[in-house]
Amino acid sequence: MEKCWECEKTDVPLHNHHPVPRSRGGTKIIPLCEECHAKAHHRKKNMNTSALTKEGFRRKREREPEWVPGNPNWKKTIHRAWSARREQADARALALAPVIDELRKAGIITQTGMTEALNARGVPTATGKTWQQPTVRLLLKRLERIQNDE
Repeated sequence: MEKCWECEKTDVPLHNHHPVPRSRGGTKIIPLCEECHAKAHHRKKNMNTSALTKEGFRRKREREPEWVPGNPNWKKTIHRAWSARREQADARALALAPVIDELRKAGIITQTGMTEALNARGVPTATGKTWQQPTVRLLLKRLERIQNDE
């Protein structure tokens, strides 16, 4: 069983720590518990994550002056993420459409009434929480948009 290199605890989750930071050419790792890992990074002012990141960026720019941090295709990435989230939300709304139709047939037409009915039936939101009136309003708006698109 692996143990913390510093305190030798074995019953705790271990982190891989680079004694010589990768930004400074280090390749070896040692196992440290969370407490010892925090101590290792805060013993010296130059060993915090921000300082190491800045140093790594500086060295990268020295090697490759044209290098710019970040994703050069960030706009495409964001649009793909938005599209994926919209598809997931649309699929969730479509899955709830029969429940909403059933509530409407039962005479429950207000957003507050639907909120109470969905919670009474134990229907969770996409995040597993209870329904709130604004969430129901957004669901109904999404369903209306989906039906108009078809």
